[in-house]
Amino acid sequence: MELLVLVSLCLLTFTGKTFGDKPDQTPITIKEDESVILPCSFSTTLTNKIIDWKKDGEDVFLYENGRVNPSSQDKQFKGRVSHFPDEVKSGNASITIKQAKISDSGTYTCLYLNQDQTHPSGTHRIVLTVDGFKLLQNSSQTAFA
Repeated sequence: MELLVLVSLCLLTFTGKTFGDKPDQTPITIKEDESVILPCSFSTTLTNKIIDWKKDGEDVFLYENGRVNPSSQDKQFKGRVSHFPDEVKSGNASITIKQAKISDSGTYTCLYLNQDQTHPSGTHRIVLTVDGFKLLQNSSQTAFA
């Protein structure tokens, strides 16, 4: 019995999962002004699918009919979000957010739908934390922001 408990703890340690983790959420923490890739992939080609990224209900990124559709994108993300167009055919729906801001912190949802569906065929969630604590360096002193 003790061996079973020990093996279970080792597996939890190596996978990074704990009993409090939600299985469908990936936590990511970065520093302010860094770029971050929010990973999302599915085991199907996404070329003729709709890929929709949202953050706490706000539109972050929309890919449909083989093109990026920026018309509904929230102004907070304009010009800072990109994807990997050459990898959509292999199921990669990941996006990059450039120059992350503290206001970018939140729960992101990546989902895909077939063109004729109203409910997602697949969903991933990522919890992004952008840490505002950064080290500022000056030629003569070091300060904390």
